[in-house]
Amino acid sequence: MTEQVAESAARSDRSFLMPGALGVLALIAGLAGARLMELGTRIGISSGVLLLVVALGLAAVSIGGRPFGPDVEGPLDLSARMGLGLLGGVLGGLLHGGLTALTGSFGLTLLAGVGIDVDLSAAEWLLRALKGSVWGLGLGVFYPILPGRRFIQKGATFSLLPSLYTLLVVYPVFLGFGIFGTGQGLLTFPFVLIGNALAGILAAWVISWGERTDVAPVSAPLVD
Repeated sequence: MTEQVAESAARSDRSFLMPGALGVLALIAGLAGARLMELGTRIGISSGVLLLVVALGLAAVSIGGRPFGPDVEGPLDLSARMGLGLLGGVLGGLLHGGLTALTGSFGLTLLAGVGIDVDLSAAEWLLRALKGSVWGLGLGVFYPILPGRRFIQKGATFSLLPSLYTLLVVYPVFLGFGIFGTGQGLLTFPFVLIGNALAGILAAWVISWGERTDVAPVSAPLVD
């Protein structure tokens, strides 16, 4: 009996460690892909997209062996949440770009002394949509376990991830603007937090819309 318990515990540890390791690799590949896309060059975007595809594949394998069905997934299954999250992420990325352009047009960034680029080119609009789609896929994956009962709380909570990535990685490491982007102005971080929060809430609303409609595929066991 003791040997059976030990063997079962070992299998449980392996079943926990392997998805966790793949999840870490997926995160690393995703961050590297996002960094390459930030370069804005053709090679950078192409390589970044390939790395993001790898990251999504690793994430899919990582979560593929976990429990499924309405009892653990809620009204929407994983594929439905990821599809809706992708759509919501694209819309959220475009919303973020629109808010950036509007704050520049009304002179809010200039008034606050924030040096955020508000004159977006067509490539930058596309880049925001692509990055938004990646974050939206992540939102779809983790949507059921995010804190909060409504999409507003879930979207705002998840938006902290891209915000922290921008403030603690992109600005200080890649662009040399210092922690929280203070090199662009002391009030840079509120603009980043608010913009990403609104984009995240929009993406979460798209997923919540799927929960309230009958047209999206719902969770159902593959076998009885």
